[in-house]
Amino acid sequence: MNYRNWFLLAFTLGCAVFAGATYGNGNRPNATKKPVIADSSQTARTKKPKKEATPFLYSPQAAPSPKLLFDYYHRKGPSTKVGNYMVTGAWTTINGRYGWDDFVHTNSFDPVFVALEKEFAISMAQEPYSDATLATKDAVVIVNPDNPKLDPTANVLTDAEIAMLRRYVEKGGSLMVMINSGGSDRAAEDFEGVQLRKLTRSFGLDWNSDDTHYSDVSIGENHPYFYDVPIFHYGSGCTLRILPEAKNPTVLMQVASDAGYPDRNVKGPGIVLVRPGKGKFILVGDNGSWTGNMSRPWAENERILKQLFRYLKPDQGVKTPQLPADKSFQYEVTVAELQGIPVTNTLKEIEHPHFKMFSPRPATNMPYLEATADLTLKIGKHGPEEAAPLTAEVNGFRWFEESPQEKQQIQLVASRQGKVSQLAAKGQGARWLAPDVSILVPLLPVDGIRPGDRWESIENVRVPMLNGTDLPPLKPTPMSLTYISDTELDGRACRLIRATGELWLSDLGVRVEELLPDEEVRQVGGSRYRFFNEHGGKILYKREQWVDRETGTVIKGRVQTRIVAWIQDKTVPVGSSNAVKDQQMIVSMAHSTTFKLKDAK
Repeated sequence: MNYRNWFLLAFTLGCAVFAGATYGNGNRPNATKKPVIADSSQTARTKKPKKEATPFLYSPQAAPSPKLLFDYYHRKGPSTKVGNYMVTGAWTTINGRYGWDDFVHTNSFDPVFVALEKEFAISMAQEPYSDATLATKDAVVIVNPDNPKLDPTANVLTDAEIAMLRRYVEKGGSLMVMINSGGSDRAAEDFEGVQLRKLTRSFGLDWNSDDTHYSDVSIGENHPYFYDVPIFHYGSGCTLRILPEAKNPTVLMQVASDAGYPDRNVKGPGIVLVRPGKGKFILVGDNGSWTGNMSRPWAENERILKQLFRYLKPDQGVKTPQLPADKSFQYEVTVAELQGIPVTNTLKEIEHPHFKMFSPRPATNMPYLEATADLTLKIGKHGPEEAAPLTAEVNGFRWFEESPQEKQQIQLVASRQGKVSQLAAKGQGARWLAPDVSILVPLLPVDGIRPGDRWESIENVRVPMLNGTDLPPLKPTPMSLTYISDTELDGRACRLIRATGELWLSDLGVRVEELLPDEEVRQVGGSRYRFFNEHGGKILYKREQWVDRETGTVIKGRVQTRIVAWIQDKTVPVGSSNAVKDQQMIVSMAHSTTFKLKDAK
């Protein structure tokens, strides 16, 4: 028997069983139809032309990048010469700081442009605002406009420009103003405050002349507006005031001065969003958080930066998951696993409890597993700004036709944006399903996302293992979530959200011992298996969510992972050819979990 042909056939058939013979919409585009035979020339002339099948769109619909304009008319660029070949921002005053293409000064905005350039179309304004210019931009950013007291040639915001920016926001544009801390000791870094204050107060916001100094802000889990950030460094900014006329104000972040500073009592809003008319205005009390402070190794300012600028995207009506207290959702759960292990691989001797054998041909046996359950997701009590406690009740969990296990529970918490944390489970079936349950809550970070947009999230990757009914290893992994398209599922308008990736096992920190059952790892003298190469092999993952457009409810969620690894038996001599090595070492293990909404109460 030619092993290579056998393995390719078995692996192909196995993947077809695991993933399904169709892709995307479930239709079979190549299904055989009976031929239509014309019995006369008249029939042939009147016969309707064959309708071509609509192709399934795998890639996200192309979305134009939001056009982001930085104001460098009211703030000048670098002008300080160092030697003969370098121009940078001033070191004694604020002049020329926060510029671009200045890789020398730690107070340049280059880190901002590097972080945002893949998500926004960035340009710099070097002339006064005009209605024509603003009409072509989705968002405008003003950073510490120059103070005429420090630079007599500074271009100051005019009343006409302020009026233009007001109209721009009311019609649907977004505007962000970033300033610095106040106080007498910051005089050399002062910004123009008279006209700028006219602008910010026209939106119902103002700033205080205080200084938080260089302070760390604890974000942690379940923050209502930011996620995946333990610490944010607020680089010596000020606090903000919300005036009575502010429209729909939202405090995106509270800040405070660190212990050890004499004015420890400085605390209050540091980033505030208001919504006048159809647009958005954001006031940020510190712009130094986005310069050299993005390099602080104990903070995650770049993640905050990306998440903050997404709030500038014009409102598209995308709602965060609606998780009202006492609401419940019922899901049907199905799980499938399939393994491909060549007959000459000694790993085939490892027992597979609860598995059956799939035999695509008489000499080929591939272990496969099925599990089913019903899951009821219940939402607990919580305030409007608080994370929602959720309970997932697992009923009737079973392997194949075995007797169902008793009711079990999974506890989790979901932030207002849909970030899941604090997973804990009781019961064998619940603990086995728990790694995939986060797919039931979509992370929808802002109301302005459109098809084609991407955002980051750290999610657990479930690592398939040889004894697939054991509790799997979990590896936290930075993922890029993509809003693929608006589509329809089961008659409901929904958004398709997807995250995919392929990584070396070594990049995830997967050890060979994590793929083997305990009895093999704990043998006297140690395990006889190791990865043939330091990379081990690769893991492929895909997470998909079909999310109801009105409620943010997951109609269907699917999590898939697959490993192809080369695991060497140290007691067997290594083959002289790749074909023999494959026979001795290659292992494929695939896992798929699907949740489908049955009912909501």
